[in-house]
Formats: sequence, C-alpha cells, structure tokens
Amino acid sequence: MLASPAMRRRLRAVTLLAATFVLALPWTPARAASDEGYRAIEVRDNVFAPRIVRVAVGGTIEWTNEGRSTHNVTADDGAFASPDLAPGDAFEETFRTTGAFPYFCSIHGAPGVGMTGLVLVGDAPIPGAASDVGPGRETPPSLPGDEVRVPQDAPTIQAAVDAAEPGGIVVISPGVYEEAVVVTTPFLTIRGLDRNRVILEGGFTRDNGIQVIEADGVTIENMTARHYVVNGFLWSGVFGYRGSYLTAYNDGDYGLFVFDSRYGQFDHSYASGHPDSGFYIGQCFPCHAVITEVLAENNAVGFSGTNAGGDLFVVNSEWRENLAGIVPNTLDSERLAPQHDALIAGNWVHDNNNASAPTFDLEYPSLGIGIIVNGGRDNIVTQNLVEDHDAFGIALLPSPDEDLWLTQGNEVRDNLVRNSGDADLALGAPSAGGDCFSGNAFSSSLPPAIEWRAGCGSPFARIPGGSVGAVFGPLERYLEASLGDVSVGDWRSQPPPPDQEQMPGAESAPPDPAIAETAVPEPVRIRDARMLDVPAPPEVSQEVTVLGISLATSWWGVLIGLYAYILPLILYSAWVSIALWDLVRQDAVPNRTRVLWMLVVLVVPLAGPIAYFAFGRSPIQRSLRVMLVGGGLAIYVALTALAIGLGP
Repeated sequence: MLASPAMRRRLRAVTLLAATFVLALPWTPARAASDEGYRAIEVRDNVFAPRIVRVAVGGTIEWTNEGRSTHNVTADDGAFASPDLAPGDAFEETFRTTGAFPYFCSIHGAPGVGMTGLVLVGDAPIPGAASDVGPGRETPPSLPGDEVRVPQDAPTIQAAVDAAEPGGIVVISPGVYEEAVVVTTPFLTIRGLDRNRVILEGGFTRDNGIQVIEADGVTIENMTARHYVVNGFLWSGVFGYRGSYLTAYNDGDYGLFVFDSRYGQFDHSYASGHPDSGFYIGQCFPCHAVITEVLAENNAVGFSGTNAGGDLFVVNSEWRENLAGIVPNTLDSERLAPQHDALIAGNWVHDNNNASAPTFDLEYPSLGIGIIVNGGRDNIVTQNLVEDHDAFGIALLPSPDEDLWLTQGNEVRDNLVRNSGDADLALGAPSAGGDCFSGNAFSSSLPPAIEWRAGCGSPFARIPGGSVGAVFGPLERYLEASLGDVSVGDWRSQPPPPDQEQMPGAESAPPDPAIAETAVPEPVRIRDARMLDVPAPPEVSQEVTVLGISLATSWWGVLIGLYAYILPLILYSAWVSIALWDLVRQDAVPNRTRVLWMLVVLVVPLAGPIAYFAFGRSPIQRSLRVMLVGGGLAIYVALTALAIGLGP
C-alpha cells in the first residue's frame, strides 16, 4: 500500500481548520486508543527507526520512507519484500505468526549488515538476548555484580554490555566510541568516567547511541551521545530505567527517549539540537516517572510526552531557547490516548521562541509557547515561572489528529506568567470544559477574564468553549510548515554545548540499577520556581475593568476574546436555524438559496481571522482589527436572528 505522509500532514491541517470554524457540529468522544496491532517505522537515510519493534500476532507494520533516497524492505528469508520506495512512499506487511523476523534494505545493506531491522511478533524473544523473560517480570539479581571495563576488559561498549551479567556494571574510560549499542541484559549500570570525554559518536549514519530494548532496570550515567540519526539514549518496553548526568546533542529525533515503559527517572541531564524534543516519555499509564534537574535548549520542544501520565512528574528544571518549552500531548499514533494526569511544577520556562532550532512540521506550530497541554486532560501545571514568550506563556489547546482531542479538567494554578506576546494564559477552542485557571500572576489571557472568580469559578474556562483566537497563530504556523514556507535549523549543524556537570564519585560508586519498585523517589519535592533569582521585566499594566470585573487585558483583546468565545454559540444557533429551515421549507426554498445561505454562515466568521492575519499591533492597526471583528460579529448576529425568524 503506497501513501504520502506529506498529504496526511496537509489533511491534518484541514482538520484543524474545520475544527476551528465548524464547532457547532455535534461532537462525539474520540475512539478508544488503538491496540498493539499496528506499529509505524520510519525509513531514513540509512536506518530503520525504530530498528527493533514488537507487534501483536495479526498486527501490521507500516514502513514509510522519510529519507531523501530510495529504500526498500526485504525479509532475510524472503517471506516479504516491498518495491523500491521513493521518498514519501509506504509499505505494509501483516504478521500472523509468533516469531522474530529480521529484514534489511537491499539497496543499503544485506542480511545482518548495514541497514537492517527486526520485527518481533507476539512473545517472541529477541535473538541472542541475555534473557527471554518478558519486560516487567525480571527478577532483580543480587548486588553488586561484576565489573567490565572499556577498553581494558572489552574493546567496545557493545562487547562489554554483551559480556556483563545482570546486576553488573560497565565502566567506560574517556574516548570517542563510534558504535550504536543495543542492550538486552537487564539490571546493568553503564557508566562513563568523564561525562564530557566519554562520547558515543553516531557519525550521522548510526541510529541510536544506546538502545535498551525490553531489558528492565538499566541505568546509563555520565556520558555524551551525539550525531545519531534517531536518538541519543533510548529505553523501550522496560520496567525500571534511569538516565543521570547524560548529555545528548545534535541527534536526528530525540535526546533522551523512553517509550512504553514504567518506573523511571531522568536527572541532571542536558539535551540540545533535536528536531523533535530533548526529553521524551511516551505511551505509558501509569508512568511512575520523574524528570528533574535537567536543562533543554535549542530543540524543537524541550519536553514532549505523547499519551503519557499517571505519576508523571516534570519538575524543577530549566527549559529555554527551544522552539517551545514543555508539551504533554495526545496523538492517535500511539496507544493510551488521551494524555492525562501529569504534574508540571517548579520549572523555569523562558525564551522559547527559537525559530532557528531544528524542527519537524508537527512541532513548528508550537513556536513561542512556554507550556502547552495539547489535547490532554486532568493535568496540573503549578508553581512554574514562565516568561518571555512571543505567543503564549501557558496554553491549553486541542489536538487534531485522526480524532479531535479536546482539553478537559486541567488545572493551571499558582504560576507566575509574564511578558508574553499574545497572552500569558490561553484556552483554545474547542475545549470540552472543566479546565481551571486559579491563583496565577499574569497580565493577559484568551479568553478574557479567565480567572474571573476565585478558585476555578470562571465560566470562561469551566464550560465548553474556549477562544478561537488562541488557535489562529498555531494554525497559521502549521500551514506555513506544511507548505514548506518556513526555514528552520539543521540538527546536524547546531552548536555543541559547553561542558556539563560531572557525576560525583563516578569512579568508585557501586552499580545502581533502576529497580522498578525504587526507581522513582517518593515523595517528589517541588520547588517554587516563582522564587528563582531571575531579573523581573518592567511591569506593564493592561488591566481593564468592566462592571467591576478585572479582565486583565486590553480593550481590543477583550473584543477579540469575546468574539472568539461566543463564536461557537453563534455558529451553533446558525446551523440549527438553517437545519430547521431546510427541514420545514425544503419544498418552498430553492436549493440554490439554501446553498448560498450556508455559504454566508460559513464565510462571515472569517472576518475575525482575516483581521488577525491582516493587521499588526500598532494602535491604528488594532483599531482596524477591532472594526473588522466587531463588524463581522454584528453582521453574524443579524444573520442568525434572520435565520431564526425564517424558521418554523
């Protein structure tokens, strides 16, 4: 089956456009999360990403060529083979029996050599793995285990990992190691003796620096991974993991990446120069995971967490000069949607406006936003200092994928948010209701009066709706990226970071595997990021009081916000009126008249977006925008009243 990912991305943009302006159509909950019967693999130049995947019996794998060269997919035993895949083409294969199925690209490899991959079906063990016990069922060994040193006892990291026993430690001396390591032995500790001089080098050709696949309890410490086509450090399908004092920079996807795993921690680590995110935890509930005391800069996104929640803590860290800061999100491409129940607290999130950071199309709409809850539910965002963003400080936005995922039940409270270009706080339409903004220090919001009443009592946040204006900017940037109208940085050429903090006692500390029951510190202590010793920007008062209510925004912002907020209600009444008219008078009204009326109902709301895109921020331009938006609103109200009058 051949398909175009570029076309799929454009269809997603159309979905977002439709979701923004046809909010009156009846909304139904998104379908249940997909099962384990489908996995997507990206075919890149010249690796399969991920190289090893597991799928249920009867499941389907889809390979999509995201590279610039032609590739193919050929089973080692000839059981399946794709045609040559040009960039953008895809190929599917369904696996109906349990087993391990190695494959390769015949243009850039051979069985077991070069561009290769492995599909595991059902409970099939990984060929050559140290243990064939499924993830989550490993028995912790007695500690400490034996030590294997590189290069004294083994010439490469891979050889040392293969020789080590569960509970043991691999100690790596300073050097540049040109290899892609796969770990299948559980409860190992892999430690560098110098964080800045133990370097795993991908050479822009290897897939992952260290990939831990279905091996529980593996800890990686005190080293650097750079220039890998996919990820710096990767854990997949494990119970128990830890990454401490790690540096990852200029890799083709993520820095530190965890997928379908539980009980873990990232701490004292650094990530930069990644076109997806510096730190990622995805597809887990409950995750039982902590990210603390890390720094992410110059990535598309600092932290991304797709469909991840439940004892998930993103805390006490700095996120700066990325395209966007912290982005928990919901997508249909992974299981366990929607994302829900994460805590984002005690972070300093600032200056995430880096349009020169490397990025993919799906990340570019987030430009200039500090914290985004994208289609998530029941998350808590608290005690963060969020400042100096061109778009929004903290935003709750819908996530349009194959389903439309709406925010619901999130709490944004006790944050200090300042110096944002469009609004400090934003709730995008449509939302499912129940979101809460309370106790925040801020100057502007979309919709206005987002904290009108004490606690979570503002109807502008609690009831379904939100601000259409809050999604205009991300929509514009998405369309620009999809059409190739933006210029972003290349991950291969981003500046290297300065030396990072060393792990104390790296030479003498005993093995410290991430035993699942103790991998997450309890309790997690949250600092108050608002008390950080950082300079405060000049205070700018934008308060407007209407009938004794402080709207904390400007007059034009009030008008646009109100217009955007009541637009769903106006659309709904107009659609109902037309439906009634069509039902009752279809014999009396010509089809052409009905079609024209429907077009009017759809076109008039565009006055607001046209004004948004057409005019800047000077006083004269703001006035023109207000007139257009206000005029469009007045016309719409009149047309809606007319429609109701013509109804039965």
